[in-house]
Amino acid sequence: MKGSNRIQTRVGNTLVFLALTVVFILSVFAQAKEPAPTPFPGVSLKVQDSIIPPGGLFQFQLMLTEPKPIGNGSTRPRASAGALGPVRGIALNDRVGVTAGVAVVSNSGIQVTTTSPLASFGTDPNTDYPILTMTFPVLPNAVVGSQFPLSIDLGNTFFTDPSGQPYPQEIHDGRLTIGGTLSISDIIPGGGLQPAGTHIRVIGSGFNPESQVTMEGVALARGNFSFVSPTEMDVVLPVAVQLDGVRFRVRNKGGAVVGYFSYLRTQPVGTSLNALVAECYPLFSRQTFTSATLNWRRNANTFTALALQNPGAVAGQATVEMLSAGNQVLGSITIPLPAVSRTTRDLAELFPQGANAAVAVRITSAQPIQVLGLMGDDATGNVVPVLAK
Repeated sequence: MKGSNRIQTRVGNTLVFLALTVVFILSVFAQAKEPAPTPFPGVSLKVQDSIIPPGGLFQFQLMLTEPKPIGNGSTRPRASAGALGPVRGIALNDRVGVTAGVAVVSNSGIQVTTTSPLASFGTDPNTDYPILTMTFPVLPNAVVGSQFPLSIDLGNTFFTDPSGQPYPQEIHDGRLTIGGTLSISDIIPGGGLQPAGTHIRVIGSGFNPESQVTMEGVALARGNFSFVSPTEMDVVLPVAVQLDGVRFRVRNKGGAVVGYFSYLRTQPVGTSLNALVAECYPLFSRQTFTSATLNWRRNANTFTALALQNPGAVAGQATVEMLSAGNQVLGSITIPLPAVSRTTRDLAELFPQGANAAVAVRITSAQPIQVLGLMGDDATGNVVPVLAK
């Protein structure tokens, strides 16, 4: 009887094994027959989640879930005003570096408008990199554990393909959670091509002697970074790096980590008398000029403004000449540009006399500077970027 029982047990186990095998094979065939998910035909956008302590700096990061070449675009980000202070910085990430834009920062929100002459905006194959970042201080009295939705207003958003046709679009919302101890608030310098040996300051909070710093695309050895204080880590670049858009991470023992995408932060010089220009945050491409020309268009409601930026560590100046249709110089002005600074003015402010005959301005500088035009409409409050030539 015992032998019979053993035989029955073996037969039973064999049948169970065969049955499980059949189920597995059928499931494999069923999965193989399932069609692959259809890619979204337009731009699929995502806002990254973030955990930032009170008093830290939050970076809004708008991602594309898959690359798409974008010619022109505009979007209105949504981030809770209840936990955040005024926007501190805005940047576009374009792997080629030719995309430019303007953000209008008003009481009704922030509208970011972009133009990419090569439609290179959105084509970075690394979909873990944002196309747009904005930084906000988290209020010191923000309640730990509170959460806030992060999104964009699709009703005030469009992105076009290289032929100018608008893409279908969808958004995957993110979430800001108030908590943790780690925060990165600045990278100094934050942009430009920096040679090997450059000293980079990582400013933030929650750092300790065991904190580690990493840079995306750069192999940092333990000797390349050092702890300075709970609010600063230092990095010495082992190789030359184009810092614009590079992701820095600080990781503490135990797993806490914070990420931050660097960008060039310049100081504004003065304020425009034009109220709409005063609300503009110019978003320069990485292209620099020693000589450039910008068309001057205007009518009863529209105006052209000029934005100049000195990304260098040495003070300079720019000469702006008002040109007639026959390319005659009708007037000129010299604009000082301190190191790492920017200025934005309505052209009518720069040339209050004789401007009606001007059709363009020519900008010259002894050192490379960044140049961007802004076309604004006082009636609608809209401003679009205009590329210099």
